[in-house]
Amino acid sequence: MTSTNLNILIIEDELLIAEMLKEILLELGYQVVAIAKNYQTAIQKLEAQPEINFAFIDINLNAPKNGLDIADTINLMGKKIPFIFLTSYSDTKTVQEAITKKPQSYIVKPFSKSDLFITLEIYKSKELSLNRSVEIKDGSDTIKIKHDDILWIKSENIYVEIKTKSKTFIQRNSLDRFLEKINDDNFIKIHRSYIINLKQINAVNKQFVCINDQKIPISRSHYDKLIEKFSEQN
Repeated sequence: MTSTNLNILIIEDELLIAEMLKEILLELGYQVVAIAKNYQTAIQKLEAQPEINFAFIDINLNAPKNGLDIADTINLMGKKIPFIFLTSYSDTKTVQEAITKKPQSYIVKPFSKSDLFITLEIYKSKELSLNRSVEIKDGSDTIKIKHDDILWIKSENIYVEIKTKSKTFIQRNSLDRFLEKINDDNFIKIHRSYIINLKQINAVNKQFVCINDQKIPISRSHYDKLIEKFSEQN
């Protein structure tokens, strides 16, 4: 998937932020089709311009209907387009409510060019990934876990905790060996104690990544490597 596959609608009521976001997206090689500042204009743009296939939505619009309302309408439309939330808040309540709307991700303001770059590369990586699985021991049984079901892997002394959507598995292993075993570019080490699934990220900045409502620390060196990883793919 190339950058030009995305024709983007920006929904943001602060003109300076909308223009800054547009400029960054253009620098990254994406097409910005339109900008809307409220619910009514956003829905009109979506209905009138069928080439729009992606949106950035500010949650906190200064209007009776906010970005969550726009997301609800998009999810009910015949053509459901993927979207990313923009928000000034990263509290648990906001995150949990935003996740129910099924965004591709959300970005916490103030954001940087690298934050946008990584978030969009993660989205493209999700679209290109295959349905793969890894075998692990669960008691006396050997089971397969789909890569898509793994949220993150955490190191605990000589063990690793494999956190999935429904269960946590404990394995005698090291992070590095498990990373070799899983052999999937969507899994990356972001801290000496954590490997995360890029497809499960809800938000990212220089201090942490957020998966569901869990903040996972990211070291400065690994943040830089994350940027380098995506740069090499372009």
